[in-house]
Amino acid sequence: MMILQNQPRIPGDERARQQFYGLDPQIETSLAALKARLIELARAVERALDRSAASLRSQLDSAEDVAIRDAVLAPLTDATHRVAEARRLLLGRDVDRPFRIVLMGRTMAGKSTLFEFLTGGDGASVGRGGQRTTRESHIGTVLGHDIEIVDTPGVGAMDGDADYAEAFSQVADSDLILWVATNEATQERTGRALEQLADYGKPILVALNCLRDVTDQLDLLDLLEEPDFVFGGDTLGNLKPIDRHLARAGGRYISAVMIHAQAALMSQSSDLTSDDASDIRLASRVGHLLTEIGVQKDRTADARRVASIGDFIRRELLDAASTTATVTKTVRMMLDTARGSLDDFVRRADRRVDDAHNELMAAFSVALSRRERWIERVDVSLSEAKINAAWASEMGLLKEEISADVDHAGRRLERDLNQIAFDVADDWSHLAVGEFQELGGRGAIWGNRLVKVGGRFATAVGTTVLGAKIGALAGTALGPGLGNAIGLVLGAIVGLLTGLLGLSRGIDWVSDKVFRSAADVRKRRRENVHDQLSPLLVQVNEQLAQAGEVVRATWQRAVEQEAARHSVRIDMLEQAERTLQHTMTMELEPVLAEVDTEIARDLLRIMGRGRAASALIRATRWRGAGIAVELPEPEFSELVLFPVPEDAERVLPTAASAVSSTSAIQLVRNLSDGVVTVREWTDLQVRVELTHPLALGAQEAWQALAWAHTGVRLSISEHIEGGAL
Repeated sequence: MMILQNQPRIPGDERARQQFYGLDPQIETSLAALKARLIELARAVERALDRSAASLRSQLDSAEDVAIRDAVLAPLTDATHRVAEARRLLLGRDVDRPFRIVLMGRTMAGKSTLFEFLTGGDGASVGRGGQRTTRESHIGTVLGHDIEIVDTPGVGAMDGDADYAEAFSQVADSDLILWVATNEATQERTGRALEQLADYGKPILVALNCLRDVTDQLDLLDLLEEPDFVFGGDTLGNLKPIDRHLARAGGRYISAVMIHAQAALMSQSSDLTSDDASDIRLASRVGHLLTEIGVQKDRTADARRVASIGDFIRRELLDAASTTATVTKTVRMMLDTARGSLDDFVRRADRRVDDAHNELMAAFSVALSRRERWIERVDVSLSEAKINAAWASEMGLLKEEISADVDHAGRRLERDLNQIAFDVADDWSHLAVGEFQELGGRGAIWGNRLVKVGGRFATAVGTTVLGAKIGALAGTALGPGLGNAIGLVLGAIVGLLTGLLGLSRGIDWVSDKVFRSAADVRKRRRENVHDQLSPLLVQVNEQLAQAGEVVRATWQRAVEQEAARHSVRIDMLEQAERTLQHTMTMELEPVLAEVDTEIARDLLRIMGRGRAASALIRATRWRGAGIAVELPEPEFSELVLFPVPEDAERVLPTAASAVSSTSAIQLVRNLSDGVVTVREWTDLQVRVELTHPLALGAQEAWQALAWAHTGVRLSISEHIEGGAL
């Protein structure tokens, strides 16, 4: 066990830092250069996905595998198109545009009223209490500030899917989200929007808007004379649902300001005196909001712009990686299904072939028993020629019975094997094979998180899983080869029977003169018939036993040929899995790491840490946690001893010389505000205990960042003094 004291994260004295490490080179950040580099990386992802799709198309070239091919290629093609579209949009983006704020919130929360005030509007677009007044986004400029602001439709209206999509279409290009809330209950749809915003990782400022109508003079007087009474209510209680929904996705808001948007807009009326307008504006508390907006712009505009440009393309790249990871999972499911169902089919088929062979041999035995009884019952008083003719006829009937037995057994076997194939396919199509194992890197992890963002990917996952089940059913159904092979057995057995020795040979009478009576003659003749024909039946029995083994071997080969046919599909799926895994680990993940590294490098430059920016090896960003940076010495120690401000992103240094598990502990130490007790420390897993409670969602974010950056599984528990573990 090892106890680590909390890591102080307040920025160190700049003068002391310079004395220790010297002047930090000031390197200008070029947003145009960052944009160009991100476009280049997006193009690399497109090419990687195109190469992967081309390889998969050639690998899955069988006409029987159309469903499998479509299930694999459709999501990859869709992801490629989305990356290409994001790249084209980024290409046309003005990186020098003003700081951009996007207004969001539920319907009738007061967004349009606040927008009208901030942009100096006349209030014409403000609703009158009806649902969904704003149906499109509107862009304006905050009066007196170099800030763009976007008014979006509400996200909580009934039948408001189009409004919801329109509002979120503005998020990727924003630098700050201004969430307008009220003291009314947070609706479930509004809660989902908050969780989705947290998944985007955008900074959120909350404006808690008072809905008390002050158009009446008495109500307005109450606001001016007793503002606390008008605002009233449980402010903290109103913020708790927002806290909860954001925390579920590891997010949180920067700060919250209570305002009265209606009063603020009223203060701009030309009917008011300047003193009255000033009093109403002061009472609306909108000045506090403007101050907070100004602080965010002044302190974080450059960093937010870098993050906004990066996130514009980064989300689609992460989505593409997530798609690739899930397609790999689907192929793995198909592969598990193909292997398992084939093994299951062969096992059941072998058992059924054994049963069919036993049934056939039993039928042969019955047929021979009839001939044995014929020998005992034949009329020996007949002439030699007539007995021989009757024997030849009986042998003909034996051939027909044996042929019928073989044909009947073969057809039953074919029908039963087809039923076995159907049952196996049905059984395996219902099994959840190939659980989502770690595919390596951030793709798999981000895949789980991005499924929540927008929901389009969840549909793709369902489609590909359906493709796996289709593949299981098609992959186990019998082909024409098995039926043909079973049918050929009939011809083989007839040929064997035709060539049996002695079937055309009859009996030879021994002279009857030595016998004194007719009874003695009949007895002697019966003995001759038995002695001469019974050995022939023994020969027939031996030949039938051999024929039965030939039949069994033919049936077994038919099953093996069917297994070999499906082994080709297994080989094909294994090759497809290798292709996807290579695309994920060797092409997409390095690009994603490079995107995070480029963003981190520019953020460090903006924060005045040019030395660390130049030495940066790699970085991993995670919403709700921060950005982990890997640095060599002495840059690592410099960031530890003299942390950077957390105005935009929390920077978490890890040492390039440290092993992965040590880096994971460094991350926790920098993330935690309290004592960290290390309970377990291995190469693959670190288990720590904290003395302070974590916000909802923080634990997941910390663990995810540790895994994505170091590949080490981090387990976190809390031990609060005086509380339960």
